[in-house]
Amino acid sequence: MKKLYILGMMLGVCAIFSSCNDEWKDELYVEMVSLKAPLGSQGVHDIYVRYQSDGSGSFLLPVIVSGSQENARNIDVKISVDNDTLDTFNREKYLDRKDLWYHQLPEQFYSFPTNGVCHIPAGKNTETFAIDFNLKGLDLNEKWVLPLTIDKDPSYVQNIRKGYYKALLNLHLFNDYSGSYASNAVSVFIGESTKDPATVATRELRVIDDRTVFFYAGTWWEEDEKRNQYKVAVRFGEGTIDEDGVETGPLEVFAVDPMNPTQIEPFGNCHYRRSVEPHATLPHIEKHTTTIYLNYYYTDNTSDPDHPIRYRATGSMGTQRSINTLIPDQDQAIQW
Repeated sequence: MKKLYILGMMLGVCAIFSSCNDEWKDELYVEMVSLKAPLGSQGVHDIYVRYQSDGSGSFLLPVIVSGSQENARNIDVKISVDNDTLDTFNREKYLDRKDLWYHQLPEQFYSFPTNGVCHIPAGKNTETFAIDFNLKGLDLNEKWVLPLTIDKDPSYVQNIRKGYYKALLNLHLFNDYSGSYASNAVSVFIGESTKDPATVATRELRVIDDRTVFFYAGTWWEEDEKRNQYKVAVRFGEGTIDEDGVETGPLEVFAVDPMNPTQIEPFGNCHYRRSVEPHATLPHIEKHTTTIYLNYYYTDNTSDPDHPIRYRATGSMGTQRSINTLIPDQDQAIQW
């Protein structure tokens, strides 16, 4: 009898475990569709598109089916432009500082090749939604956002958590020289003084064309209402490459708007240096370093219009990109 009792207990335990295992074969969560566009520190999702002289470009936005099981059916996710979210976002973030607002990308500058539908086939939990850009004539001085949303449809469930079914795609055009530069090695002096220089930690260099970028002069605050008068353009000239693969070349420094009274004027030897080095521990990663050496004057005409101040900026700024050599598409290989 004791043996029969033990046998019965073992069979009961097996039945329980079998039942539990069967539960894992079923979907444990509601399948929901989402856009993979997590919000950054500024409340938008940054996307990077290489500048092309003809204005063309593209971006692939991941669309996800969540759940504990593999997606078992074909799903057509409908995606459209969300014309309401950006205005609300700007008012909450910047109040009445409209000079800082993000601008919605006008419809003539983008298109959806699949007519606003992302087809996710059975057996896949992720697919990409293609966005084509035609940016010829776009004012690159503004901050452009393409606001998207997943439309409601009875064939699927939206993931309505913040940042999951809506996307604020903040468009960043890039070239080989744009990006965030460490700039604390640039000293800004009043006139010809050599004492008490001012510095800033970083400067964002933004695209003008394939070989030209701009930044704000001296220590000028990037959110100041008068900042557009203080744009310094830097054009990278043709360089030479030495036996170690290091490229050096001249820089042309000038005012983005030659008619403004800032009087940006270069002096001395303005040049750049670019190099490629392997990562110390990751053999598939290359480090692409760009250093620019600048010397220029500019005049502050806005702090006290009756008493303009002439400044002198001199020093170097540097940036580094990590490139994953395992990814064949060079633009996708950049680790932003």
